[in-house]
Amino acid sequence: MGNITLSFTVQGDSEGYVTFECPYCGSEFKLQAGEVQSDEEPVLELFCPYCGLAKEKSAFWSKDVRDKARALAENYMIEELNKAFGKMARSINRQKSIIKMTYKPLKKVYVKELKNADTAETEFQCTCCNRRVKALYCAGASKIFCPYCGVDL
Repeated sequence: MGNITLSFTVQGDSEGYVTFECPYCGSEFKLQAGEVQSDEEPVLELFCPYCGLAKEKSAFWSKDVRDKARALAENYMIEELNKAFGKMARSINRQKSIIKMTYKPLKKVYVKELKNADTAETEFQCTCCNRRVKALYCAGASKIFCPYCGVDL
């Protein structure tokens, strides 16, 4: 069996921002979907706007995105098992021997649609790379880093 690719979309908020989550500090922030997925300037790693630490882009997927990916993979596995056991049961039962096989198909797990709500984050634009981030900001109490180039905003 080869590699299987499952894909899905995440609907951004009214301005096209999608939620990400820092793998280090757990803080959430939003990035423009078009900037993160740009083919012209591919983003390989991100910096957390709060703690400033960097890691590959996939490490910043939010819990909801990871849960949806896991549910889609589970449903794919359930579908494949149901097909295999159904085929096996038909094959065994077709032989009219003393052995009979019955199975109860597995039920798929619920997969919720992902939609980002409009929230109270402040939008920042980096003067270095001109990309934008939405982050919670308390005047004078925090420092914000650019998620793309890591500079202090």
